[in-house]
Amino acid sequence: MSGTGVVIAGAGITRHGFFAARDWKDLVVESAYAALGDAGVAPGEVSGGFVSVSLPETCEQQNLGAIAADELGLAPAPFSQVGAACAGGTVALRNGVAAVASGLSRAVLVIGVEKVSDSTSTADSMLHYPDAEYEAPAGFDYVDIMALMHDRYVRKYGASHEAIAQWVVQDRWYAQRNRKAIDYGRPDLTVAGVLSSPMVSTPITRASCGRACDGSSAVLLMRAGDAPSDCQPVEIAGIAQATAPNVLAAKFGHPGAAGADIAEAVPTTAAARDAYAQAGVEPHHIDVAQVHDCFSVMGPLHLEGLGIFPPGKAAAAVADGETALQGRCPANTDGGRIGFGHPTGATGISVAVESAVQLRGRGGNRQVADVDIAVCQSMGGSNATSAVAVLRRAR
Repeated sequence: MSGTGVVIAGAGITRHGFFAARDWKDLVVESAYAALGDAGVAPGEVSGGFVSVSLPETCEQQNLGAIAADELGLAPAPFSQVGAACAGGTVALRNGVAAVASGLSRAVLVIGVEKVSDSTSTADSMLHYPDAEYEAPAGFDYVDIMALMHDRYVRKYGASHEAIAQWVVQDRWYAQRNRKAIDYGRPDLTVAGVLSSPMVSTPITRASCGRACDGSSAVLLMRAGDAPSDCQPVEIAGIAQATAPNVLAAKFGHPGAAGADIAEAVPTTAAARDAYAQAGVEPHHIDVAQVHDCFSVMGPLHLEGLGIFPPGKAAAAVADGETALQGRCPANTDGGRIGFGHPTGATGISVAVESAVQLRGRGGNRQVADVDIAVCQSMGGSNATSAVAVLRRAR
């Protein structure tokens, strides 16, 4: 099997940051109409859509799919809300691919949005991600669980904190070259600066955390033969989703986790295997990768889950420059969740947008040379859900 027959005909994304004067609908309209304009497709041609959001409570309503369709003037086209924590955008993308590939819809808008600045606090919002019966009552929040993963990765593989901090430095470098990034225009970071930043949950420092923020991103999906000839389509060669145990205690030796532990991205490996098989590619074919780095250690961990580096080797590879712009496999060229920003419901679409930017050669001074195949991945919860898409320059 090779390919889904579905392409990204258009892509749009808003600036990431904090926009107190705007609501989530404004952000959706900006990204969605940017995607339609990029494709050269009229709104009336849209036959369905999906809207990913992680924190609908900040919007003070549910059924955001129907509300977005109404706001965009696209009703009665069927639109649905999708939730899968931070992986929701790529899960919604998978739903959109299935709708187009099956023939149910001709042109599908997949939109991600989050308005984090409307929440009481980011920390309170993230209390919804740990298990509500076992972990949250014990005082664990999402950062604590990521800190355990970070510590376990260091202890299991002997990775250095300095090597993991280099991921943050790299994110800032890319973000400085991305006008849509929350860190655009900010000064350089150093490894020492990352490690000396205030401690959030040992060993995670504030500088090592993804930047929860406001933002929206959107893609328009069509079958390859239906896309306008001049839209520079990007092929979705493969897309897959996998799950693993959510409860922390179940991640050690659990049958569903194939005996792995929290230092390994089990569902990423499973989803990548399926996506690569659909696309007919192997990890060594990947030219550029966008991975979920809500915290610094998760970048290397997911690169290993994707098979781009062996287990325990990605952090050292980052420190050696293998994921830098001129490296073997540049990673998170938009600045990542740490430098670009992390509007959680939009992130899984944002990584697809950046992959399309790179495949189209529109990356400017962060453009990777000779990109033919890109992979993008997003994670929901504490490695409970992972979704992976392989994108290819249209042939």
